[in-house]
Amino acid sequence: MTGLFVGVDVGTTRIKAVAVDTAGKELQCAERPTPWRHDDYHAETDPARLAELAGAVAAEAAAASAAEPRVLGVGVTGMAETGVLADAADRPLAPAIAWHDPRGDVETIHRELGAEVFQRTTGMRAGPLPSLAKLLWLRRERPETAAAVRFYSVGEWVVRRLGGEPVAELSLASRTGLLDLATARPWPAAAELLGGRVLLPDPVVAGTPAGRAGGEDVPAVLRGAVLTVAGHDHQVAAYGVGAATDGALFNSLGTAEALVRTVRPPLPPERVGALTEQGMSVGWHVVAGHLCVLTGLPTGLTLGRIAALLGVTTAEGRAELSRRALAEPGGHPTLRLVDPRDDHFGLAGITDDVTPPRLWRAVADGLADHAETLLGRIDAQVGPYRRVVAAGGWLRDPVVLAAKRRRFPAMQTTAIAEPGAYGAARLAAEAAGMPLTTTEG
Repeated sequence: MTGLFVGVDVGTTRIKAVAVDTAGKELQCAERPTPWRHDDYHAETDPARLAELAGAVAAEAAAASAAEPRVLGVGVTGMAETGVLADAADRPLAPAIAWHDPRGDVETIHRELGAEVFQRTTGMRAGPLPSLAKLLWLRRERPETAAAVRFYSVGEWVVRRLGGEPVAELSLASRTGLLDLATARPWPAAAELLGGRVLLPDPVVAGTPAGRAGGEDVPAVLRGAVLTVAGHDHQVAAYGVGAATDGALFNSLGTAEALVRTVRPPLPPERVGALTEQGMSVGWHVVAGHLCVLTGLPTGLTLGRIAALLGVTTAEGRAELSRRALAEPGGHPTLRLVDPRDDHFGLAGITDDVTPPRLWRAVADGLADHAETLLGRIDAQVGPYRRVVAAGGWLRDPVVLAAKRRRFPAMQTTAIAEPGAYGAARLAAEAAGMPLTTTEG
């Protein structure tokens, strides 16, 4: 059968879509900026607009791929934690708050559940990131949200608006704080904090068929396609490049850097607790029967800030800065990056001979060192990785690539431009019963 599969990745910065043929070949891509409304450190979006834009981007990629495109399946991946509270008629009751937004009722989680119990049970750190913290904040600040009967993660919401079934996907449910990791079912104690409402159905694995696209608001080119929720974007990207296997490490270098380890269960609660206490997360994988251990660091964000600090504002300028940095004979003896976080970083050991190229190289090396430290903490709990695959836009920077190669000499890279969207297309093909033939990874 001839036709196309479309993968959609609803990311923090952009909504991307890629159309692939039944041999797994990428045909066309499309993208639009993610439509956030910003207010200081707060960011939120209109759920209807988000879904509409995701459908439009998917249709654009499909329409550009063939004169008369036939879309056989659509898979949707995207950011985790962000989601939509809906009433019994599937009407959104509040904006979708960004995962990185600091709003969240963490105090109630600590007081009513206890940080250690929460972390061992859910695999998520007891902070503002899990969806539960934002749901509790909304319940307090927006009383109308008490009428909610369903929480959709972003990928689930887009599938629903395309005409799909109201399913919960396991890897996304694992990021909500509403799921008991051990049982892979909704956690009653979390539901009690939300007035006894269980906002998640029993989750399904990524790639499970979730109905067909349809409805007058759905782009015509997508109607009739099998739909699936592809799951959490970092894991789907790992799946897309063949790095979602036992013992594999997927290193994604975008605005945020992600270290994604695929492991087989069981993982005892004490090890889950040890990982979450150090800022890692543990959840179910998009690959059936596997867990994902994930941690992130602000690599692209920090590099972007350093470039701006140096007055380098274009891709060409960064390329020249990297060329000069690679020409340096080696690292600076005292200059080092300190404590890189989402909202700040530090520099120590600045001397008179620190030049922009030396600073650029020192920051890239410092970020690579930080990632290696975090990876060592994961390895201590789940065992060592045996294979590394890396992807992401910052790998195109020669200094960043060189820093990674020094630490991972056998590191593999990929030619796939959008691993998340490509992985979603692969899962769409699985849902349609037509697995893609691909040699990637």
